[in-house]
Amino acid sequence: MDTLTETMTAEAQGTDLAVLVFLVFVFVSDSEKDITPQEVQRFQMLMNDLHWTDNEDMCRALTTLRFNYTATWADYEAGTLAADRDAIAGQLVRFDRAFGSERADALKASLADLVQRISRGPSRSGVRFALGESKGRASARQELEALLAPPISAAATAASRDPEIEPKPEPALTATPGTESWPAARMAIGDAPVWQGGQLRVRCISCVDETRDTRTFTLAADPPRLFSYKPGQFVTLELPIDGRILRRSYTISSSPSRPYTLSITVKRVPKGWVSNWLHDTMTPGFELDLIGPHGHFTCVDRPASKLLFIAGGSGITPAMSMLRWLADTGCAADIVLINNVRTPDDVIFGQELQHLSSRLGDALRLAVVPSRVSPGQSWNGPTGHFSEALLRLLAPDVLEREVFVCGPSGYMATIRMLLQARGFPMARYHEESFGGAPASAPALPAPQVSRAPQAPPVPGVTAATAPASIAAASAEARLVFRNSNRTIDCGADESILDAADRHAVPVPSSCRSGVCGTCRMRKLSGTVSMEGQAALSDPEIAEGYFLACIGQARGTVVIDA
Repeated sequence: MDTLTETMTAEAQGTDLAVLVFLVFVFVSDSEKDITPQEVQRFQMLMNDLHWTDNEDMCRALTTLRFNYTATWADYEAGTLAADRDAIAGQLVRFDRAFGSERADALKASLADLVQRISRGPSRSGVRFALGESKGRASARQELEALLAPPISAAATAASRDPEIEPKPEPALTATPGTESWPAARMAIGDAPVWQGGQLRVRCISCVDETRDTRTFTLAADPPRLFSYKPGQFVTLELPIDGRILRRSYTISSSPSRPYTLSITVKRVPKGWVSNWLHDTMTPGFELDLIGPHGHFTCVDRPASKLLFIAGGSGITPAMSMLRWLADTGCAADIVLINNVRTPDDVIFGQELQHLSSRLGDALRLAVVPSRVSPGQSWNGPTGHFSEALLRLLAPDVLEREVFVCGPSGYMATIRMLLQARGFPMARYHEESFGGAPASAPALPAPQVSRAPQAPPVPGVTAATAPASIAAASAEARLVFRNSNRTIDCGADESILDAADRHAVPVPSSCRSGVCGTCRMRKLSGTVSMEGQAALSDPEIAEGYFLACIGQARGTVVIDA
């Protein structure tokens, strides 16, 4: 066979393999003609990320299908591509003859793995997971598994006929029932792909109540990956709420020293639209996308022999991530943790903090300080709000420590002022600075317009109409959104994100404080000023990128959006 003929044969096989993989996908997922966007997205992830399989024929098939995907779907929708059991069986017979038994069996094993990965995930926001797999899909999956099952050897057949011969078990080539309850079963350090940043599809695998209003959600990558990040960083979740995709940032409370899963710990707050939605909606099986990791609030980048963590309420989450990492990595640092809470019932990670205190021994001095204790409630430790006296009592050597603070903004401001008054070297002071956007209702955020002190109030204008009127009167800049063909005015002191919100121009956002980078945009012309940004590199800024949440337009700015 000449080279040209071999090339043509290989290309034809690649096309046929791609069709076979596609047929396997739709035979299961569309067996009842109710395929969902989530299932299509999961298959696309498997098609685009080949780390889940080491079978060369499967990789070749998915690579070919990636280029022929739209045309293959069109053939399927038009009915010219039959996706039934006989069509799949016929394709398998062809490859048995073309490849030989060993290579064909390896392909079948990879196809069986694909079936498991397609079938295991929930869809429709977890509804199918909760109700169980439909009979039609279960039947289709079982038919495929029977087609793809490894052949029974002649020795095993003989053994089944002779009761005196005990058959030896064949090694399993496909996932057995129950293995999907072990999400890390297929991963091993050094072999599994690693997520080190960017957008990632994840699935909630557990929800644990830490207190009456705080819950930890544990996430696993789908398809499986190991998580790599720095303890103390945060991620941005993309949440499908009321027909919109909303983005909110949450600190990672787990540790990268335990890379198989990633956890966030969320406190339910009054009128907290997204936090309440998570508590009410997120259940095991729910799928979502996350983006990250973000942030510089981590002890990894600030190694020191003495550390002081100060946490108020749910601000314990980044401190817990760092504590877990310090304990798991055998760090010899001298650690003090001051955890201010409302009452003894509001201690997040209470039992684990005690366990870490016991595990680390003299290396960790733990002080949980409730602001009040109910009558009759047993409490032997200090109480009250954070104060200079409390700091002197618990960390008298504070001037020698690297300090990490996280909590409500007023709480952090108090600590910062106390340390400054004591002459603390503020280069060794670090605080978690990102905060969630106002989210008490699905309406657009309240407009924040020109705040120049010389702008007088407008007599007779109600609170509901005043912001737009004032903004129109004091507009000193103009934003031109080229792609959406929108032009809006904004105040000189108004952020571009606030102006976009006020005019209902959609701009992805999360932290609204210049940290996460979700609202990154690029200007084509004009000037945008920014102060305090922590998400863009110098090359990105040089290319025209800015953060809409803290960027302010100077004159007319044309934006590539």
